[in-house]
Amino acid sequence: MVKYTVFYKYARWLIMKYKMLIVLSVFVLALAGCGKSQEDPAPSPAETAEVQPSEDQTADDQNADTEEVQDEEPSPEPVEEPSPEPVSDEPDEPLTFITDAGTTTINGYTVKPIPDNSAFEYVTGMRAGINLGNAFDANDCDWLTDEMAYESAWCRARTTYTFIDSLCDEGFNVIRIPVSWHDHVDADYQISEPWLDRVTEIVDYCLSKDMYVIINVHHDVKKDYFYPDSAHLDNTLKYTETVWQQLAEHFKDRSNKLIFECINEPRLRDTSYEWWFSTVDDTVRDSYKALAEANQAFVDTVRATGGNNADRFLMVCGYCNMPSVVASDDYQLPRDTAKDRLIVTVHVYMPYTFAGDATGTTHFGAGEERENKQVFSSLYDRFVANGVPVIIGEYGATDKGNDEDRVAYYQYMGECSALYTIPLIVWDNNEFNNSGTPQAEKFGLIDRATGNVIEQECIDAITDVYKN
Repeated sequence: MVKYTVFYKYARWLIMKYKMLIVLSVFVLALAGCGKSQEDPAPSPAETAEVQPSEDQTADDQNADTEEVQDEEPSPEPVEEPSPEPVSDEPDEPLTFITDAGTTTINGYTVKPIPDNSAFEYVTGMRAGINLGNAFDANDCDWLTDEMAYESAWCRARTTYTFIDSLCDEGFNVIRIPVSWHDHVDADYQISEPWLDRVTEIVDYCLSKDMYVIINVHHDVKKDYFYPDSAHLDNTLKYTETVWQQLAEHFKDRSNKLIFECINEPRLRDTSYEWWFSTVDDTVRDSYKALAEANQAFVDTVRATGGNNADRFLMVCGYCNMPSVVASDDYQLPRDTAKDRLIVTVHVYMPYTFAGDATGTTHFGAGEERENKQVFSSLYDRFVANGVPVIIGEYGATDKGNDEDRVAYYQYMGECSALYTIPLIVWDNNEFNNSGTPQAEKFGLIDRATGNVIEQECIDAITDVYKN
């Protein structure tokens, strides 16, 4: 016990003597420990193989909605007058709606309210619409030696004034004129003057009839011209800018009844992704971003030409004109210097087994109605209710000898168009099924050469809703 007592006394003496030094040492060690806990731990060899994201990148990764539509190196907004996205969760100015919305009914359905802005003042003037299909959009007709013969190569008829007059007499005041340009440009993408003059002749005649006229770039989705992926992006932008600069300059003094549409059904042609879209697939996401850049180049190119193009209405689409693509929160419109001048366009052949497949189903009933109603509803919620018009640039039902069901289809689509204020443009390719045998896509309604109405019941079903 004695030796332990001596040791205890000695230890106590040492502690008392160096008490302050011990306290200081403990305090210093504590501070060092706190500092170390706030630092990132040393990376393991596996972690150092990848570049660690910055704080800004981490924040961006948490916002998947915006990441999918941003370019890898997005251009900054203009400094002086930044243009807000046309569709926003918190718009700069609250939307106001037309005062009588919700009071008008069509066959018992209440019309959905629409924003009271200049864009909807414009589209509410649109009644029935029709496509001049398989005419100027014919392409790759290698058997032809005269480029001007392309107009009748697929539809077997030149467009006549009599045909346009007949459209107006039947109640159509919107015409979409699809045009394929790649067979009519030189190596520098300069458009053939005779071809442009012929397109201009039909455009101007339609405008003289006070019709809304839409021209576009149609079957040019090819790797040598417009192909929406990063590997072909430079050439896609060059083609888009070169062709639209010429068209915009040529038509810049036309009235605002003329609408420009960037591209038709942009997609990864000849791949397994051609008719399929997924925001989680890297290949399609790459196409999504390339298309966003092309849409932006289109808007910028047209606006830069001035004249009436400074605030002309422009139509843009998503991948392959699919409604589900643009209805997604991931889709964003291009930036635009003009306010309320962009229109979203989609194509609707739904269900395809009924509407587009020549050997598919023939009945149009409640199930088919629900599928189409969902398309209108999603487009309304995503765009119309947020102040952005939508036009269904193509729709229709191929003739399979099922006239009664086709009439029911056109009546129902017309009602949905009126209910949601989403104009429709029916596809007409000048093909008729007089035998009742479904052998090909037969969307013909009015004879292209004579102007004679072939499918009067369908025409009436398309136009009647606009006559009320």
